[in-house]
Amino acid sequence: MFETIADLLLLFFLGSLGWALFTPLKVPAAALLGTITVVGTLRIVGYPLPVAPDFFSPAVQIFLGLFVGSKVTRDTLTHLKAMIPPALLIVIWALGLVFGMGYFISRITYLDPVTAILSSSVGGLPEMTVIGLATSADIPAMITIKLVRMLATIFTFPFLVKLVANNELEKNNMPVEDEGEKGDDQRSSLLKEMLNKLHTLDLKLLLISIRLSLLSLGIAACGGLLFINLGVPAGGMVGSMFFVAAASLAGGPIITPSPRVFGFMLVGVGLMVADNLTPETVDTFLTDGIIVPIIISTTIVFLSSFLVAFMIHKLAGWDFTTSFLAAAPGGFTIMTTLAIKYNKDPFRVSILHLCRLLAIKSVVPFVFMLY
Repeated sequence: MFETIADLLLLFFLGSLGWALFTPLKVPAAALLGTITVVGTLRIVGYPLPVAPDFFSPAVQIFLGLFVGSKVTRDTLTHLKAMIPPALLIVIWALGLVFGMGYFISRITYLDPVTAILSSSVGGLPEMTVIGLATSADIPAMITIKLVRMLATIFTFPFLVKLVANNELEKNNMPVEDEGEKGDDQRSSLLKEMLNKLHTLDLKLLLISIRLSLLSLGIAACGGLLFINLGVPAGGMVGSMFFVAAASLAGGPIITPSPRVFGFMLVGVGLMVADNLTPETVDTFLTDGIIVPIIISTTIVFLSSFLVAFMIHKLAGWDFTTSFLAAAPGGFTIMTTLAIKYNKDPFRVSILHLCRLLAIKSVVPFVFMLY
């Protein structure tokens, strides 16, 4: 246990170092991108860094689900019906990409159809890897294509999201807010009063706040662990989100984690991404022919996601930043995290990403089983 804690502290130190290096450069999501750059580079060059323990990824997802679930209100639920059209649009787009782009890439590159189809899925790398292992897919090529596209998304979309969000604020004649600093105005007046009084260092109120925070985290952990055991995609985050949201709607004393700890959660997400980077990833990337399908698939996915975001914006009437995040080809965790950071609706973003993952995870194996 001591060795595991020491390894985590080392990884967080390196991630925080990247965060500190990127912050003066005004890089958006500096904690996320700085962590991936520093830790990922060390892994790629073969430096013997420890790997995050198995419990780390579920823990980060559970904590993120606590953020999202605590922001769900009764007003949020009234918009669920309106989410059906954009959800259907996302599902059609995701499945169209998997099979349409997969077939196209298999015809113009050296990739076989199975590898091309699995490489074309937006999200779901673990699930697609499992399916690939059960088929004749070229696993190194598939993983490399999806990883490079994921990294391109992670390093591109924070800049694009910041640009889009700032443009929307300027159009509405609103000042550009600091990222992630908007308070949670949806908690009860009692909880707000308790949190405000913490500044007086009242020991009794501090103990009450700690107990409520632990209770909130316990509810999130119960939901996350249940959904992980049920095999739900991104179960840690989804289960945590639903359990916390249910408790909050029932009037439970749910406390949202302080925005001050959000940067460290971004470091955690960055460590999860960096764990996938190895020297073998670069070797496969430099293999003759692999660059062509990477460029083609990344270009098609990016352009189509912009189109889908515009359609969601017009169809559902959502602000373009939220639509943009919901249609982004990046992972479930990354885009929901960015939604929180830029004060957008993380519930809408997470639900649409969940619909996409469920569609891919259920349809692709079934099609492969038949054909």
